[in-house]
Formats: sequence, structure tokens, C-alpha cells
Amino acid sequence: MDVKLVAIVNSFNRISLLQQGLPSLVNALRGCPFQTAIVVFEAGSTDGSREWIEQFRASTQVAIDIISPAPGEDSSFGAGVNAACAYAACKYPQLEWYFLFETDNWIASPEPLQLATALLESQSRLAAVGFTVCKHSGEAAGIGCPFPTAWQFVLGQQLTLHLGLDRQAGTWKSFANSRWCLYDVVYTSPIVICRRAWEDSTGLDSQSFPFSDCDIDWSWRQHKRGWRTAVLDVQGVVHDNQQTLSNWSVTRVVGFHQARLQLLRRHLGGWVNLLKPLLFLRHCLELVLILIAAHRFKQLKNSMSKRWILLKTVFRNYETA
Repeated sequence: MDVKLVAIVNSFNRISLLQQGLPSLVNALRGCPFQTAIVVFEAGSTDGSREWIEQFRASTQVAIDIISPAPGEDSSFGAGVNAACAYAACKYPQLEWYFLFETDNWIASPEPLQLATALLESQSRLAAVGFTVCKHSGEAAGIGCPFPTAWQFVLGQQLTLHLGLDRQAGTWKSFANSRWCLYDVVYTSPIVICRRAWEDSTGLDSQSFPFSDCDIDWSWRQHKRGWRTAVLDVQGVVHDNQQTLSNWSVTRVVGFHQARLQLLRRHLGGWVNLLKPLLFLRHCLELVLILIAAHRFKQLKNSMSKRWILLKTVFRNYETA
């Protein structure tokens, strides 16, 4: 039987999460009514992740291939997804869907995958389907957002979140024993992507967006080409890093600002550069507030250094080098 769905897993130094997520993925794939496989992009872990995957795959009934970047090659999230998808398309020419699954994901059953693939088959211009993910505690996690605006960027992530500007209101439609809703952006953790749409977009732009905003840029480019993305309301799909941070997480604040400025210039226009003085003022205010509170909250010292970097680099596009 031809493989129809390939799960794409990005792995880098989060073995404790990997040991929970990958077995759940295998169990879900085994219950699917179509043939499946897994491709892991191992980005150079030093915590034993690769060795554990090699040992684990020897005892599974789902094919697991491991690929890695050659010395000097790009090992970013975006590059990893692109490389793994290209490998899967070459090895399994009949595949129809990619399932992007990160190490901090967990899935309880095959039902979400069956519903997602059925929805993609029923909607010819649907590029991807995500899920109403939650944390292991049951608390809701982020599933997607509207396309970001310049003024949200000026306000900053925390105020945007507090004001609810990152929430998207949509119309839910019944489907099978679930319901679905269109979203401008559905986060890639996890998400089922139609191969036709992926190839139409040429994948993630890993050069411009190696980590942050790569999913938003992809969704925006797809939207301009007439594709749409959706969320399925299901249970049993988890996105929870359990406070296990990746190397990328350490530089997330600066990386976010670099990527968001570039994203808005690409999709809204060069006038976004005119917002830099306002961004500078925001960083000044943030730094002052952190300085005031730092004597009570020692953990804010790290935030202080990050805001200082933003303050120094805002007029050169947040480039630190």
C-alpha cells in the first residue's frame, strides 16, 4: 500500500519531550486507515535524542527515517521542515499529506488525523488543518491568529495578548462528529498540510524566517495564492513544552522582533520602517518598567538585557551582528 501521510518531526535537544511525543505519534499513525511513515529531521542534538530515536524505531511498526544537515548546512526549524518534506516526497511519491509534529506535541488517537485528512479532501482550496490544542493539564494552548498588523507590533506582544488582539473570531461549521473554522494563520504545532498546497508555495522561506514567523509568512503567502487554513475542534492533541526550552527559546525575544519587522515589510510594505521611532519608545518604556520592578523580581534581570538589545538594534532592523 502506498504511503499517504508522512509525519515530519523536528528534533533538537529535547529528549524528555521526544520520549513522550514520538510514541504517541506512532500509536496514532498505526490506527489510521491509510499507510503512514515518519521522517525526523535531527538538527544535531547532543542530549542523546538521535540515539534514542534509533533505538526506538527498531521496535515500531511505522517506518521512521532520520535525516540530518551536513556540516555547515542550515539546521533551522524552517530548513528542517523543508528538507524532511522534500525527502518524504522523494521516497513516497504517492503521499498526499504532511503532518508537522514537534517534540512538544502529543496526540491521543488517530481520530484527529482522520478528520483532518477528510476535511482537506472535502475542501479543494484548503491548504492546511490544525487543531484546538491544549496543554497536558487541559488548559487551552494557542492555535492560530489573524494576520498581524503594524500597530500590534508597536504595542508589543504582551499588550496585544492582554487586549485580545491576537484572537480571531470565525464561524464554526459542522463536519463529521466535529466542527471546523477558517483561520488566517494556524500554528505549525501540529498541523496537517496538503501536499499540493505545500508544493504550490515551495515550502517555508527558511532564509528569511528560519524560526519565528515562518508559519505566519507561509500562511500569508498561501492566502494570497487563494489557499486557506482551518482549525478542527477536537480533543486529544497537545502542545506543551512543559517548561523545557529549546536553544531557540533563549533568543526568542530578539528573534521575534527581527522576524516580525521583516514579515510586516514583506506583506504590508516598506512604510513599516516608519514605525521604528515608536518601537524605540516602546522599548524605552519597557526598560524603565523593568528597572523599577527588578529589585522585587530577580528573574526580570534577563528581560532587562533583552530589552537593552532591542533598544540598541531597533534602527538597524534588530540585527545584532
